[in-house]
Amino acid sequence: MKRLAMAALVAVAAVSLAACSSGGDAGSTSGGGSADKTLGIVAYIGTNAINQQAIRGATEVAEKNGWTVNVVDTQGNADQANAAMSSFATQGVGGILTLVYASTALGAGLASAQSAGVPVASWGGGLADGVIATTSNEAVGKASAEALVKDMGDSGDLLALTFHPSKLCLDHQNEFDAAVAEVPGLNITYNEVVVPGQQQSAANFTTSWLASHPAGQGNYGIWTCWDEPMEGIISALDQAGRTDVKTFSTNGSAPGILDVQEGKVTSVVWQPSEDEGAALAQAILDYRANPDGAEPQTIKIDGVVVDSSNVEQFIKDHPDSVK
Repeated sequence: MKRLAMAALVAVAAVSLAACSSGGDAGSTSGGGSADKTLGIVAYIGTNAINQQAIRGATEVAEKNGWTVNVVDTQGNADQANAAMSSFATQGVGGILTLVYASTALGAGLASAQSAGVPVASWGGGLADGVIATTSNEAVGKASAEALVKDMGDSGDLLALTFHPSKLCLDHQNEFDAAVAEVPGLNITYNEVVVPGQQQSAANFTTSWLASHPAGQGNYGIWTCWDEPMEGIISALDQAGRTDVKTFSTNGSAPGILDVQEGKVTSVVWQPSEDEGAALAQAILDYRANPDGAEPQTIKIDGVVVDSSNVEQFIKDHPDSVK
């Protein structure tokens, strides 16, 4: 399989920490209460729909059990995430939930949490010392890759938009790589998106790729490791007047599902992130209730491939997925 050069990784700019509400919107902390009954959430990008869904699930469980929630939006900066975790540990919160960051990138924050006896759960970041629970990204990535290969067939040209600082994206890409490796007729161009600025970055890469892949001259597809860059991809396709390019993504935020419904995206794999956030918050509560009997766990909840054949029924079955 022919592989074109991957664009160089782009450094993520540091930004100031911004406190967010329990629903993930910038502004405040939910409720009041003591520090040891506070769940500190370290969001990768607080305005991202999938982050918000995970936060919503975790918040519901926490508040139902009399806890308050404090969310910090770190805008994709691992240094800020480590600082937020250390701050939460110093405050003596009851537990910390990190979103998207690879646990291996949070060494300083995990060390602070362990020193303070604060359990940490990770949404998609993997297990590490100090992490009592995480969620699996592999099933969602595999489902997306299999749907893509089925739609693309034995040959074609693909643009793959990746983002290596995110373990969630890296795990999805690993499944993508494994699937397309079995189809030597697929030619892959890899580009690394920029965060913040993922939509514009995706639009720029798409526009450039389209210029060398003229309409009517091939079987074309674009894949992204999560669905937020898809808005930039769609914009570029619309601007170029292209309707001949299949599009594939993962996570299935509300915009992603609606894009499938409107015929703008070929398929997206819906990740039940709200359920995963709830499960991770419950894991922290369970650990607090019985720390000696707890074993590190990986929570696996399968995703759902959503395409034109099932999108209407999916929305009926999962109305909250488009909110």
